[in-house]
Amino acid sequence: MIRLKESIRVDRPIGDVFRYAADFENVEQWDPGVTESRKVSSGPVREGTEYRVVAKSGPSRIPMRYVVTDYSPPNRVVLEGEGKRIRAIDSITFEQEGSGTKITYEADLSFSGLLGSAEPMMRGTLDRVGKKAVEGLRSALNEDRKTPRSRVRNMVEDRSILPGVLGFSRFGYQRRKASWAPVTVSLEGRTVVVTGATSGLGRAAALGLARKGARVILVGRDRQKTEATGLEIAHETGNPEIGMQTADLALMEDVRRLAENLLAEESNIHVLINNAGALYPERGLTSEGIEKTLALDLLSPFLLTNLMIPLLQASKPSRIVNVSSGGMYTQRIRVEDLQFERGRYDGSVAYARAKRGLVILTEKWAADLKDEGVVVHSMHPGWADTPGVLSSLPTFHRVTKKILRTPEEGADTIVWLAASEEAAGSTGQFWLDRQPHTTHVFPGTRASEDERARLWTQLADLSGWSAEA
Repeated sequence: MIRLKESIRVDRPIGDVFRYAADFENVEQWDPGVTESRKVSSGPVREGTEYRVVAKSGPSRIPMRYVVTDYSPPNRVVLEGEGKRIRAIDSITFEQEGSGTKITYEADLSFSGLLGSAEPMMRGTLDRVGKKAVEGLRSALNEDRKTPRSRVRNMVEDRSILPGVLGFSRFGYQRRKASWAPVTVSLEGRTVVVTGATSGLGRAAALGLARKGARVILVGRDRQKTEATGLEIAHETGNPEIGMQTADLALMEDVRRLAENLLAEESNIHVLINNAGALYPERGLTSEGIEKTLALDLLSPFLLTNLMIPLLQASKPSRIVNVSSGGMYTQRIRVEDLQFERGRYDGSVAYARAKRGLVILTEKWAADLKDEGVVVHSMHPGWADTPGVLSSLPTFHRVTKKILRTPEEGADTIVWLAASEEAAGSTGQFWLDRQPHTTHVFPGTRASEDERARLWTQLADLSGWSAEA
């Protein structure tokens, strides 16, 4: 048996440190010897919680099953792992030291077969791996490492057809993920509203935020589905702070009612995520007489956000995250034809125009609120395998299925924008995979100041919103 033992000190409260380090799903963020870690049991982290961990040994990958055998917050967690020809007992203890925390990491490693006979020769290598692991944990908790940014490289990729397209796929996600800094922040005590939260990106974002301890309010169109999703997320994460609101966001009457409910029931809202959207293959009108794509994808976030801004300001520091689409690169806003009444209707074009409009709104809100403690960003998720893509773009889904991202991969930047300290350091940017990207790739997609002003005026008129109301 080989025993490793290392101690470090971090300048964080013991509760924050325990919450992050005791959840072994985070281990791949700080241990270079782990390439993947996934919690495979439901509920909060506790005795009996199981993880699937993939350890790295040179070019080899070793799948292991870890189980929490001792969970004593905020002072101790013990996990036992087993894989092919390897057993491990990892023990992490936490002690408050002034305003910081001392962490002691111990690992007992046993090997069998050929690995067992080579055990004496492995001691030095494993000792170095252990030191790198605890240094990675120290760096993560002290937030020493930041995600590198390369605006020039991002701009070149965005403007290049093949690299740009591949960047939207799961391969782009996996390549960029390797450089990400860990996000160790807890969202306990913060309230997040997620629209379109019952499936796809919205559900994945809500799940990720609930895992970080946020009070998450799910907004869905179908009451039963919304309630079922809320119960699933609460069960999977062990977070009971899941609220639910029902609204058809294509109807401005419902948007107003949703805002009234939130303003009446919530003392604070720290993050608003405008995710709800749909691509309609045929042109249609809502019962209020508004073209459906415009109503749901652009008018709804315009009205809801403007109604919620006073509470977001009162809850500062707060954030607004608008979910756009890479398709918006292909279109400019058409303020003279917002409802697509001219020419032959194309659902993909209508969707892209609306998402272009949402990016324009993001930039205006960011400028208006920059001194009000409210950060505003937009993002696009890349190509994700969601129910919406399957139903709206079946041919695209069939052709690209093998390279599509999972909903969790597509939603990662939503969660990051809602949670990370890095994202709070700027406002008004457009993000993909935790990197800021240009908002214009093709010529002729920029809106003039006059067009931006006319867009705002028309949306206000259509929604019935007034800044003086």
